[in-house]
Amino acid sequence: MSSPAARRCHCADIAPLRKLHRKTSLSNHVTFSIFEKIFFTEMKASRIFVALIIPPAALAAINWDIYEYGVVDTFKWSRPFPDDGTDPGGFHVNCRAEGTFHAKMYKLSDLPAEPPGGLSPWHDAIEDFLGRRSYMGSWDGVDHKGHDREIVVMEYADVPRPVVEWIEDQQRDTSETNDRKWMFAVFRKQGNETDQVTGTVELAPTGEAADTHKAPPIPAKNKIVVFPAGAIYEILPLWVSKGSKCERELSNLAKYKPQAIDHSVLAWVMDHTKPKRDLGKRDITFKIEAMAVTETEEGKHTRLMWERMHRTIRRNERRIQREERQKARQEILEGRFKDEL
Repeated sequence: MSSPAARRCHCADIAPLRKLHRKTSLSNHVTFSIFEKIFFTEMKASRIFVALIIPPAALAAINWDIYEYGVVDTFKWSRPFPDDGTDPGGFHVNCRAEGTFHAKMYKLSDLPAEPPGGLSPWHDAIEDFLGRRSYMGSWDGVDHKGHDREIVVMEYADVPRPVVEWIEDQQRDTSETNDRKWMFAVFRKQGNETDQVTGTVELAPTGEAADTHKAPPIPAKNKIVVFPAGAIYEILPLWVSKGSKCERELSNLAKYKPQAIDHSVLAWVMDHTKPKRDLGKRDITFKIEAMAVTETEEGKHTRLMWERMHRTIRRNERRIQREERQKARQEILEGRFKDEL
């Protein structure tokens, strides 16, 4: 029997494929259900096999690291809309927003090395910060494990204002539970070549406390933010909300859902590059797209049809299980009666 981690890995493998066939037609649903059963039964899918059944455009969207390394157990997100650029089936897109961001990506093995290839000035501070929290994975929740685990380093000045405000709100919540899950570490930059950074930047106090606070706040241009790429999936819409046509909706994380429902917000990392490590480079870009959607009447009708069908199937399954249990009990009673005779 496979371990939970192994099962989690294979679930992540098929997630991009499942999204391709998440349409409203019965034929697509049945076809992919059959494929999915074969995939999970055999557990022998290869890239060649996948390449034969998936369109080239969708194939480019698959993160093969998922298949090779697996995904952290806590990663709950999967691509919520089709890979071919079409809108989610059964939903109307009220508006969409996108943005491309520049950052650097390092492995934990880079921590002791000198910049620009390493992060030695922040080595101890980053280790301390990450060591007290569960790793949230790289892109798509991938876990390269050990010292190959990846972290993103970004200029704080390049982080969108809604994200900065969210980070600072999390930083103000000093409860132990929040401290363990808060995965964005803000550090000051080096003051000189020998400077060692020992901890995260403290927020400047607000209100009355600000009047007695003597130390000037560190400007954004003198700060960096460090985080596992998997952490941003919790707040993807905030990265592109500012200035969009539906800024209020995208800024409301209560509407942000892993899959489309009526009056919800969806988002995904549409593309991300890899650093050219063989050239000593750490630079990357990543592109985020978010959209606000509402369910169409046709989509609602189809969803309700599937829900009714699912309930009917479940009722039939429970009825069959009850009959099998009753039959088994009857056979046991008949066996005892024969033994007594």
